[in-house]
Amino acid sequence: MKKIACMLTALLLVLSLVLVGCSSGGQSVIKVGGEKISVNVFQLYLSRMKGQLAAAGENVSSADYWASYTSIDGETMSDYYTARVFEGLKHHAAALYMYDELGFSLPKETLDSIDEWIDGLIEEVGGGSKTMLNSVLSAYGANIEVLRDASILEAKMTQLKEHFYGKNGKLLTATAKEEFYQQTYYRGYQMLIANYYHDHEKDVDGNPIYYGKDGKIAYDTSDPTKVKATDKVDKNGDTIYRWLKEDGSMGDIAYVTEGTSIKYYYDESGAHKIAYYTDEEMKERYEVLEAIAEDCKNNEERYLEYANAHSDNGDFNKTYAPNGMYFSAGSNMGDNVFNIFATELAKLEIGELAILESDSGYYLIMRVALDDAAWSKDENSRWFSTMNTLAVEYMFQQRTAEYMQYVEVDEAVLKSVDITTVAANNYY
Repeated sequence: MKKIACMLTALLLVLSLVLVGCSSGGQSVIKVGGEKISVNVFQLYLSRMKGQLAAAGENVSSADYWASYTSIDGETMSDYYTARVFEGLKHHAAALYMYDELGFSLPKETLDSIDEWIDGLIEEVGGGSKTMLNSVLSAYGANIEVLRDASILEAKMTQLKEHFYGKNGKLLTATAKEEFYQQTYYRGYQMLIANYYHDHEKDVDGNPIYYGKDGKIAYDTSDPTKVKATDKVDKNGDTIYRWLKEDGSMGDIAYVTEGTSIKYYYDESGAHKIAYYTDEEMKERYEVLEAIAEDCKNNEERYLEYANAHSDNGDFNKTYAPNGMYFSAGSNMGDNVFNIFATELAKLEIGELAILESDSGYYLIMRVALDDAAWSKDENSRWFSTMNTLAVEYMFQQRTAEYMQYVEVDEAVLKSVDITTVAANNYY
């Protein structure tokens, strides 16, 4: 139940950052107090959500994507996002009621700045023509008036939030931030088993050749019980040694792998040449990853040992996620891989792992327990850049919830629109 509630909070928080407008024009889909919100505004919001999904790498131009099912209950992707956007729209309508009840109004300079922005769009996008700008906006179900009213509502929401929580959430104490963090964030690790590698010189078995500082191939002859000289020599005339198997037969060539180097191949620009593992090799690598996953259940320390030893992107963990990755239930990372991590980690319980397939290979992710006050540590800063904004949105929704009773919905108009009827919008 807690997981479901957390997912709902996630959607509302994301949507609250997307939904920023209202309009008196067009058919009304929502009424609240003396305010009406048109179906055109709903379409504008849907286009913004579609734009965010496109930016995150989702195939929003595919009819199959929107027709695919999110659950066995028969809800499609189109149903899902259309309903979630509308839920966010209702919360903003409730906030409008609260705004009027408090007797707030926008300063003249705020309204003037909005008009200046619209005039700028008319010149830059419409070439001085309102008709041309309206033509551009029509793909998103909007026009100049809808866009203007959206900006006015955004200004009203900002005014309310600053009234309650201070500019940029400056009235939030460390205690409030920690409470929000503990309630809505989750933490996890990732390791990559890539399907590619930097191409390099290989021996007859397909393994990398290791060279010592003297330029010669570095054979490991330190333990005669584990290696044996062959009857062959290398290009330098040195005897080739191989590892001994348990049955006494000879295995791979025995190299010293520490303090030595591999000869990589580079292209004309000086970049590493890329080579790909075969399907059979990737099958073997996947089986190794499955064994690691099984061995690491509920054992964060063991997982990190494996990640340090085997991950093909270990530098990412060391540089950007020394304590793991942190995702808020209300965050949208703007990167497809991170969005996948966030989505899949949220499905796991603490201590659980999952293997994800990607264009780069296989990721093994693990969800772990939150560490206290992670948001206050410099080394974690990249994961908490929007925390104040999200915390304010979360608290703001608690306030608007009590005003939802005043929101009236025209169900017939609501059914006439869904997210497939608008273009993806990342500009307006």
